[in-house]
Amino acid sequence: MVISPAKTIRHHHAIQATSVYSLDRKRCACGKASTAKQLAQHGKCAACALAAVRDSIMPGDFAKLQHMLGAVPERRKYHWGLRNYYCANISGAAREAMQRLVDAGLAMTGHESETQAYFHATRQGCKAAGLDAAGIKRAMED
Repeated sequence: MVISPAKTIRHHHAIQATSVYSLDRKRCACGKASTAKQLAQHGKCAACALAAVRDSIMPGDFAKLQHMLGAVPERRKYHWGLRNYYCANISGAAREAMQRLVDAGLAMTGHESETQAYFHATRQGCKAAGLDAAGIKRAMED
């Protein structure tokens, strides 16, 4: 196999021209270490992004999200994520709270009937509620 110098140079220039995100550690404005890719895409580290989402919803809504996933202090952490649903009446405070979670991207609407609707947490909602990788996997299973 003959290696062409022109081909090698073209390959080198193609690699240099692509915008490859670096996995080098950079610092967020909060001082925490994050990857350059995370900072370039979102402008902040994952912890700051999660804190911004938590601040955008009401405290009672966050408690409903935790209840939806079974992530309550009374249960052990290895049980968190065994459930992933919340049933709310069509009208009422619980429905409004769930709609705020849907608007924030932490939950999605499931089956709806004339009197009630089911809501399910998204991956981002699972992370916000404090589930680990195994808990998220359990919660996302059908």
